[in-house]
Amino acid sequence: MTPITFKLSGAIVPKARARVTRHGTFMPKNYQQWKSAAIVDLRLQFAALGQAEPLEGVGVNILLSGKHSRRGDLDNISGSILDALVQGGILRNDNLICVLALSIRLNYGKAEPMTQISIVPILCTTGTG
Repeated sequence: MTPITFKLSGAIVPKARARVTRHGTFMPKNYQQWKSAAIVDLRLQFAALGQAEPLEGVGVNILLSGKHSRRGDLDNISGSILDALVQGGILRNDNLICVLALSIRLNYGKAEPMTQISIVPILCTTGTG
């Protein structure tokens, strides 16, 4: 597998905690809307590459560029992206069996926010050292 790159325009909405009310449990509306749009966008990009099967045994590199909010936690931002990749059928899962490495970086600037996601194969070796 060669590296695969995806691009998402706009700011990433950090993964939110589920809200519990007397009417049930739900995720905040802005997170649901962002994730739904990201899933569609990622699926279209994946299909355009001729890919069909979800990936595993990979590293995920996330580059945020432009005017992203600097208030979000990195784990919540990466969680949003990983959830969209899994639910979009790009990654089989986001556990440590499927995603062997994760990096996230912010290049803050005045431009519109953009996110580049690179998925790279990782060769695994096992042994006792």
